[in-house]
Amino acid sequence: MAYSLLLFIVLGASPPDSPAKVNDRLELTDGSVIIGTLRQLEKGVYTIDVEAVGSIQIPAARVTAAEVSGDPTLLTDAGETLSGPLQLTEETWLVSNALGERTISNAHVVAINPTPLTPPTSTQKATITLNGTRTSGNTSTTSASMNMDYTFRYLTHRFNSKLHWAYGEDEEVISKRTTGAELKYDFFPRDSWYFYTNFSARNDRFADLSLRTTAGIGAGIQLLDSDEISWSQESGISALNEDFISALDEATNTLRVAGDIKWSIGEGMMEAFHDHTLFISLDDPSNILAEGRLGLRTQIIGGLSLNTQINIRHDSEPPVGVEQDDIEMLLGLGYSTSF
Repeated sequence: MAYSLLLFIVLGASPPDSPAKVNDRLELTDGSVIIGTLRQLEKGVYTIDVEAVGSIQIPAARVTAAEVSGDPTLLTDAGETLSGPLQLTEETWLVSNALGERTISNAHVVAINPTPLTPPTSTQKATITLNGTRTSGNTSTTSASMNMDYTFRYLTHRFNSKLHWAYGEDEEVISKRTTGAELKYDFFPRDSWYFYTNFSARNDRFADLSLRTTAGIGAGIQLLDSDEISWSQESGISALNEDFISALDEATNTLRVAGDIKWSIGEGMMEAFHDHTLFISLDDPSNILAEGRLGLRTQIIGGLSLNTQINIRHDSEPPVGVEQDDIEMLLGLGYSTSF
């Protein structure tokens, strides 16, 4: 009854010969009709502007029929958007546009002219993985490793950091000890490409490596960037310096080529990931230093996951007595969080 009175006041306030300025209609369960400009249907509420009254809100449950002119946007519960004049009759929406006519059940309509989603200005993600074994009896061995990854994105800026640590004992004698870290900053002048600068450091006692450092600049392209998959490739110039325990120290300028891909599968139940970095000496292209990771995280509960991973490092010209390839096969627990 209140809506009927409102309609009477609005119609009565308009001169009979004045041109129509509004042309959207809502018919209510009590038989009254609201004429105005429909702004939105969202969260089960219609918002309509009525001349000489202003904006009013009407619960969707009270609307039995509607006509919306112009080019409104209808959003379904399947994420589909349809544009064009709309008409609601008998719990069914009719959408008319240049492609033809389409009917949608009212039960599947989420919104009309939905409020645009504002993307977050910053995102952060941190992942830590722990792996370890311990045996006793006929043999006594201990091994442990840790991987940490952190990414922070703010508008046109992205910061990445990685940390790797591994330790092992065989019959109470240290058989493995290595630590590595990388820091990288990306600047995006465009959505799909960026400039970067990075620094990395690693030591590995059993590879005769006291300290290896790299520092460089370059450019990259973000080939894919969504909630499901992220893929980037980059290249640039890096200075590489190696301080060895026994061998002669080396320093060279290199071409750095790197890539990173993460693929979320099954609504986050699994995540496949891979990254690689190659340093190719500009003085001797056959001298190559490469490292990479390949793995799969399977969600257990929340951010806790089972982690299967392979780490590979290759040095085409290692010191005497040191193998070219160093491979780690890891199985452990991981935890990821985004904020």
